[in-house]
Amino acid sequence: MKRLGTLLRIEFIKARKRPALWLTLGVFIFFTVVTVLPNLVRALEGGGPGPPFALPWIWRAVLQPPINMGPFFLAAAMILLFAPEFGWKTAGQNVIDGLAKEHLFFGKLITFALLLAAFFIVPIVTGVAASIISPEPTGTFARGAELNHMFGYALALSLWGSIGFLLAATIRASGGALGIMFLYFLVENMVTSIVPVWNPALERHLNFLPTQLFDTLTRTEFHYPDALARANEQRAAMGQPLLDFPDHGAVVASVLGFVALFVGVSFVTMRKRDL
Repeated sequence: MKRLGTLLRIEFIKARKRPALWLTLGVFIFFTVVTVLPNLVRALEGGGPGPPFALPWIWRAVLQPPINMGPFFLAAAMILLFAPEFGWKTAGQNVIDGLAKEHLFFGKLITFALLLAAFFIVPIVTGVAASIISPEPTGTFARGAELNHMFGYALALSLWGSIGFLLAATIRASGGALGIMFLYFLVENMVTSIVPVWNPALERHLNFLPTQLFDTLTRTEFHYPDALARANEQRAAMGQPLLDFPDHGAVVASVLGFVALFVGVSFVTMRKRDL
């Protein structure tokens, strides 16, 4: 416990002095709150068609913007907080001062967990606050579909946060890590768009690549059966193929597998390479 307290204190001191981290978190909070305001104003003015803007129906509107953008903000925050330590030699200095490389890694793992919790809590608090302000009648906190949506958001955060963790540990430069992260996002989307044209049988396998898993997690149709039924009804009317998502269990297992892989490679990299 003493060692854990020491690691927490060291990480807090480092984070407190990183304006880029607080700017990233501040922009995310602003983005989350601003996207809720139009629905809240509409509810205050008497509401409109559709479910009331209150718990538990509120989560579909409140979580959807953060689940699309929050994971990228978390990955960027992780990179901006972690990668500069190698250029500034603070990572090496920590080892000189008595910390093992394993301690440095676990300190960053704690930071990753705390950032993930912060990015997860922001839209939850925003949704509860908006529901309290809204004059619409409030029901239960969340039903099964809403809980799945929240869990999907946590998975999306974990996936891209671990990618940021890996890139920070391997590239060791903020600009390079951020550039490669967005380049990978573009390249994977290009590959998964082109390859099925050549070989349609590969499409179902490509759906389990990180970016495609993220795309699945961000679809409201993946979490809400009524949204899926409505979307497929519209697609059928237009003669388009119906939406068909991978099994929930397979998506969860794949995301957790990638998170374990990325964090594990980060650990091995930090142990093997000089700081």
